[in-house]
Parts: sequence; structure tokens; C-alpha cells
Amino acid sequence: MTRLSTIDGGFLLTETPHSPKHVAALIIFQLPKGKGPAWLRKLLEEMKQIPPGYPFNQRVRKRAGLFYELELDQHLELDYHVRHTVLPRPGGDKELRDAVARMHANLLDSDRPLWEFYLIEGLAGRRFAFYIKIHHALADGITFGRWIENCTTTTPRARGVSPIWACGGEPVESVRDDISYTQMIFDGAKVLGGGVRTALGVAAIAGRMLQRRFLDRDEHVALPLSAPRTSLNVSTGAARTLAFVKYPLDQLRAIGKARGGTINDVVMTMCDMALSHYLEQHGDVPRGSLVAYMPVNVRTEEEGGDGNLVTLLQVKLASNHRDPLSSLDEVRESIASAREVFSGATRPAVQYYSLLVALFSLFEELTQLGRLIPPVNNLVISNVPGSRVRRYINGAEAVGMYPVSTLPPMTALNVTCCSFAGTLYFGLIAGRTAVPDLPLLIDYLDQAFERLAEATGMSDQRRKTA
Repeated sequence: MTRLSTIDGGFLLTETPHSPKHVAALIIFQLPKGKGPAWLRKLLEEMKQIPPGYPFNQRVRKRAGLFYELELDQHLELDYHVRHTVLPRPGGDKELRDAVARMHANLLDSDRPLWEFYLIEGLAGRRFAFYIKIHHALADGITFGRWIENCTTTTPRARGVSPIWACGGEPVESVRDDISYTQMIFDGAKVLGGGVRTALGVAAIAGRMLQRRFLDRDEHVALPLSAPRTSLNVSTGAARTLAFVKYPLDQLRAIGKARGGTINDVVMTMCDMALSHYLEQHGDVPRGSLVAYMPVNVRTEEEGGDGNLVTLLQVKLASNHRDPLSSLDEVRESIASAREVFSGATRPAVQYYSLLVALFSLFEELTQLGRLIPPVNNLVISNVPGSRVRRYINGAEAVGMYPVSTLPPMTALNVTCCSFAGTLYFGLIAGRTAVPDLPLLIDYLDQAFERLAEATGMSDQRRKTA
């Protein structure tokens, strides 16, 4: 058995029927020339001949307290996890989004390994798709991206590639049932000592945050419970709505470089401008700057492994949006301030601080105190690096790769991006009741992109359509 880390277990701990904690990827492929439905069904049957590896063959077992472990599922039914669906006519992008939204709304079965795979047939334009969802306790975006690269190739001529459920890694740490009392005491002392150091580290982060905000008068620091209350900060219900859009990576990079920033700075600014416009059009003008969760990878270049090595930074967004360049500068400075607050802190301290903040959102939802206490954040904005080159599976070219993420408690919108082969793919997921008109937000994202491109002199390239 393999014990999950506290951070990994936190995704299981904070899961509710209205806030499932799985993440997913929607990969769209172009059928090879001369191939059709028979080729697709043969591909699926060949993939199903390969048994799952770790962690796809593991189920979660809850231990005492807050601990979770993975154990081999001796009765795994591959036909339950690997599914085939056909879109209704005309098989356009709307039908695809609606189908994936329904799939994504459902909780994974906790009595089985926490993943599902769908081959989606019937897309217009001779396309098909893979939709793969897995519990966040087992993988973050970096892990997921590595698995996708392992189950695809960089050449259309390669054949016999293993399916994603056979492309995981190996357990990093095993837990024995026959452990001695002496070892238990030693482990307990080790955990206690580490817990004390982590608690001191969390306190140090809080102290540094207060110092920068009040003594150094850094207006860009986002304090806990400083987000304005908006119509997005509600318990969402189970139903989901999705929207997808994509932009040229080089153009986003050029916009950021023009102001001394990064692609991530531009993405955060675009989302801020679009959402502020959306809320204003719905008569829900925020009283102050929006605050976004920004997941940050804390892996070193040498580290692999599965699970989650990520933390959540709270980023205060722009105070006004009349001038797109001022908005970009302000967001860039806020991201820098958020990173500086956590600089020097240990990884466990940073991760536990993020877990405590997430648990407070869950507390707000469970106690229904959202009307009395300001929200922890307004939305999630994430940017995950992907393959820089085209990927293929048995000659079929991947022509789109959209992330489909999760919603934290009391947060009805998540915008996750994934770079792939020169394009940045945006996957927006929202609570259907809270955001019934999500495509409108795509229109506002387009407007924000165009305003930033024009203001920086980078508007000579045409945006790729979604």
C-alpha cells in the first residue's frame, strides 16, 4: 500500500457532491486519412488489451484520522473505466461541450480506482476525442501532462503506444502492515517534529503577509478573506457548464514581453478584464479588486513522481480596467508580491497554508456563512505547460488539448490553460446555475485579448478560432 500525502488527501477531504475533485483532459484528434468508425473501435479494443498500471490500478482506502492509502484493486473491471460514446448529430463543438459537462459533473466511484476514460466518436470534420478524468488526489496538471506525453508520440508513423492507464509511474513510498511499535514511535516523533516546523513556517508566512501589507504598505498583497463578494462565490450545485477557446502562444508571449511580463501575467490579466466586464454587465460590480487562486508548481527539475506538488497563491487582480496596460502592470506586480510573500518558506509550509485556506472555503460552504464572511477568493486561474510539439496516437494527430478542472468550495468559475504545440488552450468550467451564460465570458476574453494586443502593438496576428 502507498500512503497519500496530506496535500493529496486534502482533495479527498474537501470533496463534496457539489464540489467533486477530479481533473480531466479533453484531447481532440483528426482521423487518419482513409480511416473511420471501424478503425476507432479497433483502436479501443487494442487499448483495452493492456492492463492498468499504478496508480490506475489502485483504489483509495481511508485510514485513521485524515490519512488515506492506495491499495491494489484485485477486482478491477476495465470495461467499467474505459467507455465509448457517440455524440448526437450534428456532432459539433456544442454537442461535445454538453456531453463532457455531463460526464465531468459526476463523482468518481470511491469504491473503485478513481479514473474514467471515454472515447468520443461522432465529431464533425472527421474528428474524435479522448476525455480522461482522474481524481486530483492522484495527479496535478504536471503529472497529467507527463502521462499524456507517455501515451502519445511525436511522429504519425509510430504504432502500439500504451494507453494512458498504463503510463503512470511507480509508488514512491510503501506502507507495511507489519510495522513494529518501535518504528511507529520513531515515525510518530518524526511526524510531530515535522508538524511543529511546518506550523512555524505557516505562521511565518502569515506574519510576512501582514508585514508587507500593513508595514511595507504593499497594496498588491492579497490577505485571506480580502476578496469582494460576487455572484460567483456561492455553493454551485452539481451541474457544470464548459467553454473552450484558444490563442496563439507567440502572440501572448509578445504581449507580456512588451511590458516586461510573462504569458501567465497576460492570461491572468485577460481573465480579470473579461470577468470584471461580465460581472458589470450582470449588475454585480465588485467592491474592490478580484482575488484569484493561482496554482503554482513547486517541483524541482529533478523531481518526478505522481501526486500533487502544487500550492495555491492568492493574487489580487487589477483595481480598474480602463487602461489595459495599467491592468497588466498591476496584475504583474501582484503576482510578484504573492511570490515574494512565500519566498524562503519551506514547501510543506506553503502547501499547508494553501490547504488551510481551502478548508476555510469548505467551512464557509458547510456552515452557510458565505453571506457574513468575505470569500477567500473569487475564481481559479491556472496555467499548465504541455508539449511543445504535435502529438499522435497510431497516426491520428492531436489537434486540440483542453483542460477541464475542478471548482473549489464557494467558487463557481475555474479558468485553466494548457500550452500545446504553439497554442494556449483555455478550458473554462463553471457552476451551471451561477454562470448560465459562460459563452459570453469567451466573448469578453476575446475582447480583452484584442485590447491588450492593440495596446502593445501586437495585434497584427489573427487569433485562432476555437
